[in-house]
Amino acid sequence: MQRCNLLISRVLLFVAGLALLAMVALVAVNIVMRQVAASFGGTSEIVGWLTAVVVAFSLAHAQLNKAHVELDILVARLPARLQALLQALVAAVSLLFFAMVALKLWEYGYGAMQRGMVSQTLRLLLHPVIFLVALGFSAFCLALLADVIGSLKRVVTK
Repeated sequence: MQRCNLLISRVLLFVAGLALLAMVALVAVNIVMRQVAASFGGTSEIVGWLTAVVVAFSLAHAQLNKAHVELDILVARLPARLQALLQALVAAVSLLFFAMVALKLWEYGYGAMQRGMVSQTLRLLLHPVIFLVALGFSAFCLALLADVIGSLKRVVTK
């Protein structure tokens, strides 16, 4: 499971990096076009979509590498077994919450696809971006599931 999680998170992180580069290029081209001619309409819309993809696709990798802020001033003083139990509890609650977020994003994307929802400026379909964000949150849930399992193993072995 860990190898699968790592592969998924790395692929998503690579795509997030490409999206970030696309954002930089789009903004740079738009700035130059403003100086010479008319700017590209819809830049802020596309940058917003790409930002959502960058954030969602980076979550799983950040979780697997523990690249997030964690305040453990009190927890660090507890016995190892209790620490692992609290970590499992926090990861399980996080998993439940973000699983609901992912599920609602998949449902919202499906509804947007059925209704043919389009963006305001460029009139492009919205559901592909919503599905990409849902995919990122689903991968994040896999990383959280791995954390729950790992923490529970530490509870049993300590």
